Amino acid sequence: RSDDRFIVLPAKRFLEWRNALHGLADCGIAKSTLKTREGLVALKIARVHYARGDLDTAARFLAVAKAAPKVPSDIWRCMRYQFKLAARRRFSMPRVQLQSA
Repeated sequence: RSDDRFIVLPAKRFLEWRNALHGLADCGIAKSTLKTREGLVALKIARVHYARGDLDTAARFLAVAKAAPKVPSDIWRCMRYQFKLAARRRFSMPRVQLQSA
C-alpha cells in the first residue's frame, strides 16, 4: 500500500516533496544530505515503477537517483536497476492484442 503513493502523478508529487525537502536547508541541514535523500527517494520510485512494468517512468527516476550523491551500496543499486531496465527492454515480448473472430 505504501508504494501506491508513488504511482499517481509521480513527477508532480516528487517535485512537491523535493521543494519541501530543500526548505530544510534553512534549518541547518547540509545540502549534500538533502541531495542524498532525494536520490534515495527517486530510486525507490524507480523501483516501484519497474516492478509495475512502467519502464519509461522508472528510467526517468533512475536518472534522478544516479545524479544524486550516494554511498557505494546505492551506486551498486542504481547500476543493478539500470541493467535490469536494459535487460527487460531488450528481452521483453511485445504485447499481443487478441481480437475476436
